[in-house]
Amino acid sequence: MKFRLNIRWRLTLWFAAAMTVLLIGRSFWIYFMMERRLETITDAELDARFDVLADQLRQAQDSAEWKALLARFAESQRDLQIEVVDSEQQELFRREAAGSTHGEARHSSGAGQLSRTHTTRIQDDGMHHRCVTGLLPGAQGPVQVGLSRSLRAEQNEVWDFAETLLASLPLVILAAFGVGYLVSSRALTPVDKMISAANDITAKRLDQRIDVPDSGDELSRLANTLNAMIDRLNKSFEEMRRFTADAAHDLRTPVTALRTEVEVSLMADQTVEDYRESMQTVLDEAINLSRLTEQLLDLSREDHGLHSKPHERMRLDTILHGVLENLRTALQQKKMTVDTQQVGPWSVAGDQVRMRRVLMNLLNNAIQYTPAGGRIWIEGSSDAATTRLVIADNGPGVPETELPYIFDRFRRIDQARNSQSGGTGLGLAICKAIVESHGGTIRMESTVGAGTRVIITLPTAA
Repeated sequence: MKFRLNIRWRLTLWFAAAMTVLLIGRSFWIYFMMERRLETITDAELDARFDVLADQLRQAQDSAEWKALLARFAESQRDLQIEVVDSEQQELFRREAAGSTHGEARHSSGAGQLSRTHTTRIQDDGMHHRCVTGLLPGAQGPVQVGLSRSLRAEQNEVWDFAETLLASLPLVILAAFGVGYLVSSRALTPVDKMISAANDITAKRLDQRIDVPDSGDELSRLANTLNAMIDRLNKSFEEMRRFTADAAHDLRTPVTALRTEVEVSLMADQTVEDYRESMQTVLDEAINLSRLTEQLLDLSREDHGLHSKPHERMRLDTILHGVLENLRTALQQKKMTVDTQQVGPWSVAGDQVRMRRVLMNLLNNAIQYTPAGGRIWIEGSSDAATTRLVIADNGPGVPETELPYIFDRFRRIDQARNSQSGGTGLGLAICKAIVESHGGTIRMESTVGAGTRVIITLPTAA
């Protein structure tokens, strides 16, 4: 099994690593800046001594006085190594500093003045010497004078600082781990609370919600997202429970009727006509039961996308005219008229069989719930993006309080339904599922006593 660190420890490690790298980098920067600063101070000191020697040598009247002044300066500056050569590099004077040995010279920072250069000389014992070299007036012309001083004290100071940094490095890493763990723990505390609250939420306790932090950051958005998801789950469970109860009730009614009719027929002798009426009742209830079962099955398939097929280009006017032709007898029986003058040759992408079912259900509802001699209007519009189809009637209408729930499953409006309709309350729910599976929308507008309008919007075929 592969070992994985949790987020808290991963954040701790990342924080500790980042802090360690930053602190080590800053320590190196301070080390080199300190070394550079001490070197600059040493150069300034050597320049000052060089200026003192220059002032003294300018006072010499002859060669003897010049050498005496140089020897006197060397005696007073015993920590300096002094070297004087003429223009032909012939050595005129040399005095080693106490404890110094010859070594190799290398250049460091540039000249402090126009006629001077500063270099660092590494002695045989590894000790660094800082040197300043320049021209000064001599007894017989300009001479090159070099002053150098050991950097032992400065190097010791820098090395002590480096040793202090190295000694404190484990403490720095340990402190970075501790701070990282505290920071990550504090940052993840709201997440732990969310996890605890989410564990307490079950299918039977979907009324509970996760507390939203007032920080307004990503954790707040996460809590709001989880609460929105729980709201959707709660709504889905409520719909499922209601759907199950409604389906059981609607299935029980025809089954009870069938059982009652059969039991009554078996309990007493009846005439052939009585048996025929009983069988007709049984057949009617069986037909209702079969229709309800088919609608439940279709709705389940729509919910699970089992009806999904590659969408094809289809014309709504062609589908509409086919549906009206099938409903012609029903329209004639109720002496109803249908106006389709505002329907053009609009094309949408979808499944023609399922879209035909939507129009069939909506028009059949309009015919059933509109009084005899009523009227149905079918109109719409289309552009490059969407196609809109409206089916309106002058029936009794639907109460405004029922409109938000009109497409719910097993929803029935008693005021708009007569006893002969025989509806199951699933027709509009199936219409909504089909339209939404085509990427469209469906809604209803209605006024009691004035009629109903159903508006379908579908994407126009490319």
